[in-house]
Amino acid sequence: IDREATYKFFMGLKMPSGGFAVQKDGEVDTRGLYTVLAVASILNILTPELTAGCAEFVQRSQTFEGGIGGEPGNEAHGGYAFCALASLCILERHDAIDVNALVDWIAHRQMRLEGGYQGRTNKLVDACYAFWQGAIP
Repeated sequence: IDREATYKFFMGLKMPSGGFAVQKDGEVDTRGLYTVLAVASILNILTPELTAGCAEFVQRSQTFEGGIGGEPGNEAHGGYAFCALASLCILERHDAIDVNALVDWIAHRQMRLEGGYQGRTNKLVDACYAFWQGAIP
């Protein structure tokens, strides 16, 4: 694996917001952030330059209800919340968000009747969220 080329590619995806695009000219959200940080961690190429602003990007993505959206200003979403918290764990910066509020939001996504999780407030349950949200607490 060419670590230098990978690092250069990742830096090309880095945005001033602290997030990363999911591809060249693609959307910027916690999926891109998590993917870059996970691979960089595995390849041992996490640097202050690469990680600058990442925790703050996640912090700004936490919503008033405690969940985390894909990017600042978006509604909270289970899959994005997983990617966000996993990113903070890689950075050892889980203190950047209100974890108790996140856990409370996740707990309230489990629906009584179906027993499953909804990915967003006021949406139907979906089996995939049993993983995304179940993996967080």
